[in-house]
Amino acid sequence: MNQYLSSASLKAMARGQLLGKYGTVIGAYLLHFLCIVPVTMIASRVIGTDSIGSSLVYCAASFLISLLTGFFLAGEAFIYLKIACGQIPAVSDLFHCFHGDQSKVLRIQSIMAAASVLSSLPSMIVGSIMGRSLLIMVLGGPPTGSQAPLFLLFTVFYVAGTAVMIFVRLLLSQAYYLMLDFPEYTAPQLVRMSIRLMKGHKGRLFYIQLSFFPLMMLSMFSCGIGMLWLLPYMDATSANFYLDLIRKSKGKAVD
Repeated sequence: MNQYLSSASLKAMARGQLLGKYGTVIGAYLLHFLCIVPVTMIASRVIGTDSIGSSLVYCAASFLISLLTGFFLAGEAFIYLKIACGQIPAVSDLFHCFHGDQSKVLRIQSIMAAASVLSSLPSMIVGSIMGRSLLIMVLGGPPTGSQAPLFLLFTVFYVAGTAVMIFVRLLLSQAYYLMLDFPEYTAPQLVRMSIRLMKGHKGRLFYIQLSFFPLMMLSMFSCGIGMLWLLPYMDATSANFYLDLIRKSKGKAVD
């Protein structure tokens, strides 16, 4: 039986592979940030989520922004696969998936984006109703009843939506790596391959991701600057997780 690498081993490999490459990966992250975050902030400020209608429009905008984000996520997967395989990455690799067949990225990311929107929409709608009710009360309007049921409903929807989103992301976490390794496969095949590859390993990957939480907390004390070191560390570990998984799967993930 194949013995998969431990979390500590994967992290040690990632730290060694990143030596001398932080300038490149930090440059790629900053470029990703500059391309996506301003658009997200503008959408949030212009549309808002203070009503059910605006919440629906905001979700539609978030879906479209997420589709664009998919190309950068796929580009980052390409960068870290190169690093994990001992190759030299470049900042321009971030745009690798903007060339060639873009439909695969769009179809894979559309599943992730739809899952994100649908899982967050119920709590967003309840939150907008709750916020509107509180605003009426603050402005001296007639009382609309206790906020406790709404808050409880919001909490339930938020927790359930977060759990669904985490599960979907774990299932599809290998899709972009597989897309880069198996360019001959279609998007639906890549999605099925990722789901099959992650069978029995979702808890393992979730544990690895959760193990970075203390470092995330420490990074907050540096006003987020520490994340420029932590994010490459996390992504390099994820790339090594994929390589370990695919090498020891004996072709089980491939149709």
